[in-house]
Amino acid sequence: MKNILFPKGFRTIGWLLFIPATIMGILIYMNLCSLSGIAETVVNDAVIIGIALGAVFIVCSKEVNEDEMTRSIRLAALLNSLYIYVILLITSTLLINGIAFMEFAIINLVLLPMIYVLIFRLEMYRYNKICDDEEQD
Repeated sequence: MKNILFPKGFRTIGWLLFIPATIMGILIYMNLCSLSGIAETVVNDAVIIGIALGAVFIVCSKEVNEDEMTRSIRLAALLNSLYIYVILLITSTLLINGIAFMEFAIINLVLLPMIYVLIFRLEMYRYNKICDDEEQD
């Protein structure tokens, strides 16, 4: 099965989209950036699109050494992040009500890819550390 991923340079583009969009989203959420009318709609849309595209570019970019082990780690990280995401979603649905749940729903937009990135980077770090340790012996 062919794995279709973006070239590795897309990860940088993803971070360049994700970080400013997230910062702007936080500023809007905390009412530190007041906009109205069409400007508010355009900025809100740009924030959501920037966060979503940035997360996709970060998650779906090739590694420097994309091999079978990397694909295996990628798949395991995706499965584990999905489990964690569903557990958080079910728990929050049962425990959080009202406007607080709506606030969680906003965060929930990017929760799955961010959990995936954390797990995948941690597992790649562990794998690379094991490989480095074996080369030194």
